[in-house]
Amino acid sequence: MRIGRTSLASAFVLALVASPAAAIQPVASFPYLVTGNGFGFQVYDSSANAIKQYLEHPYRYLHENPSDPSGEGIVRRNLVFDTYFGVQVGSTATWLSSKAPAQYGYVNESNVIRSEVPVSGVDTETFFTAPFGYPGNGMLMVLKVTNTGSAPVTVTGFSIHNFHMGSAPNPDTPGADGESIAYDAASQSTTETGPGGGTMVYIPVGGVDASSCASNVYNTVAAGTGITMTPTCNGTDIVNAFSRSLGSIAPGASASWGVAVLFADDGNAGTARAAWSTFAGTQTADQLLAGILAEQESARQPPVGGLSASETSIWRQAETTLRMAQIQEPWSDSEPPRHKNTGMILASLPPGEWHTGWVRDAQYAIAALSRTGHGDRAKAGLNFFLNADSGRFGSYVANQPYRVSLVRYYGDGEEEIDYSGQPTPNVEIDGWGLFMWSARTYVDASGDVGWLTETTKSGDTVYDAIKNGVAEPLIANLEPTGMAMADTSIWEVHWGDRQHFTYTTAAAARGLCDMATLAKRAGKPDDVTRYKMYAAKVQAALTANFADSQHVLAGSLEKLATGGNYHDGSTIEAITWSLVGGSDPVASATLNGLSNLVTPAGGYKRLEGSTDQYDTDEWILIDLRASAAWRRAGNTGQADSLLNWVTAQASVNNNLLPELYNAQSSGGPIGAYSGSIPMVGYGAGAYQMTLLDRAGQTEHTDCGDFDLNMEPDAGAVTGGGGGGGDGGTGIDPGRTGVACACSSGQGAPGNLIVFAIAGLLVWRRRRV
Repeated sequence: MRIGRTSLASAFVLALVASPAAAIQPVASFPYLVTGNGFGFQVYDSSANAIKQYLEHPYRYLHENPSDPSGEGIVRRNLVFDTYFGVQVGSTATWLSSKAPAQYGYVNESNVIRSEVPVSGVDTETFFTAPFGYPGNGMLMVLKVTNTGSAPVTVTGFSIHNFHMGSAPNPDTPGADGESIAYDAASQSTTETGPGGGTMVYIPVGGVDASSCASNVYNTVAAGTGITMTPTCNGTDIVNAFSRSLGSIAPGASASWGVAVLFADDGNAGTARAAWSTFAGTQTADQLLAGILAEQESARQPPVGGLSASETSIWRQAETTLRMAQIQEPWSDSEPPRHKNTGMILASLPPGEWHTGWVRDAQYAIAALSRTGHGDRAKAGLNFFLNADSGRFGSYVANQPYRVSLVRYYGDGEEEIDYSGQPTPNVEIDGWGLFMWSARTYVDASGDVGWLTETTKSGDTVYDAIKNGVAEPLIANLEPTGMAMADTSIWEVHWGDRQHFTYTTAAAARGLCDMATLAKRAGKPDDVTRYKMYAAKVQAALTANFADSQHVLAGSLEKLATGGNYHDGSTIEAITWSLVGGSDPVASATLNGLSNLVTPAGGYKRLEGSTDQYDTDEWILIDLRASAAWRRAGNTGQADSLLNWVTAQASVNNNLLPELYNAQSSGGPIGAYSGSIPMVGYGAGAYQMTLLDRAGQTEHTDCGDFDLNMEPDAGAVTGGGGGGGDGGTGIDPGRTGVACACSSGQGAPGNLIVFAIAGLLVWRRRRV
């Protein structure tokens, strides 16, 4: 069993991984670990050695705020103040939250968090995990005690559960008023309720000797006098605690005990207990933990070849991050609860602020899932968009009915356009092009052509839903020149400052090209011709309108017109998507223009001309997508330098990937993690795609020119599902493995490769 760790030993890793040009050393700067299973999240804080967040739902915004439709929506509650274990060895008792962990990290790059604390002659290991096999919002806590001494020791385990079930004027720190705790002897479990709603259920795994909600329970345990049975309490800020004798532990031997902590949103404790019983059966805490880890290993796909040990660990943790980010709540159209969110992929995991369903981020995640063999999850992510609620804001997009949100979604699956406290919303159509890109990536990687004829919740076929709800609305919002309409795009500048962004036009070119291929897969020759023609028109408009006299692509038409401050990291996607070939003068000039965006750490900020730290910090997605672009242009040294920097940073931060790196000395160490952490599509997905590209496993780039499995322009793509003569892998055994970085003139539409990442585009301006 291996775990990621934050310790002095991590410094050794740094010597093995090259640093970026500025030779800034990686910084261990992120003290949190998150676990989740698609129904909820829990966050471990190493400084407290305890779980400090237990979210009632996995997404930040439950639904629209009826009293403020342009506001941020109703925020989910964080239900816990803290929860953790304690031990008594002989007569000496210790709450483990009072001790700094000797090491902590994920076990085998899973969602199982491990913390180790030596105390009183024993070694304690605490494990926290949200089991994927449990169909609800739940967490398993496990305490393992190993006798490291030379004589037997008698050990008692304790757990304490300080949840806040009161009113929630601030959902991130809800109140603890009006709480009630009750122990049920028949089920050997305790429930906790309050005016905030819902029920917490605490179920000992391996028996319980006493359950107490006495006000002095923390102090009596710390004093070594244990706890006495106090089964029922009512009041303010009351807590539940359990005790269990682990018996006499021989030298070198271990004993374990656990507690399941469940949240029943509907208040039905019996249903939650029954679901846990079905999941856990009669297994011990050790057996449950081993089964959870085994299930996660069985759900993996092999990583791409040629990875270093550090890259392999980050790849595996990215695989887990992508899995944790996908909502598993069952689809429901009833009120309440109305949940049209099944398959939604969040932009970040908590404690990152962006644990909500952005369109753009999800497409990078879906493309990565498809290309790494997780076709079932990619398909669920695509189906979410076709089955959720959207089309609410047609007045901004030529009154076109559309199927994919203009920005993001509330947790219940309803479309939201993001105001962020500004007088006008964000309105973005780049997500429409990205959706067609990720849909084509899924079909080609999985071989699942049959998906296009499946029926959506609305009763139309998937192909017709994409055609009528994505492709045609996009075409209706193109300018006569072929460029996309002015929108708020990747940096989310708000409607009052909308511009004609290079990124949006590039996404449209990539997406319409991929729509031609979807039409080819669906047997629609007339549609192939139509979408291929529009892809060519949009692609031609890209270089004809957005490049300066030196061939540098500007961030937007409006910025270019000002004559300065128009260098923008998001333009790199024109190269990564193979809209512009790596040897094209536009590619060379645009890549060289990134020198205007270099940060003190050696990577890139998102744009020039701003002093706002969100703009001046280094963007991991730009680093990753620029790495792929430099590689296409033949500069493997710069490509490797950027990738190695991201790898070295993650290696000392439990293999998690951030939104940003600090680039200002006033903000702390240069290179320290900042922004929303950990990132999903813009972090985990982009990292995997960068490694796939390095290995020559690039995406198909034609615009409906070839049948599936006859693609000559891309390396093998990992498949999953589907059918055909390739055994269901979607892989053509005759491919050369050489990526197409073709250029015909300034990049022919037939050479379009997915614009791939919103990474580069550094990231939306979500904070204003």
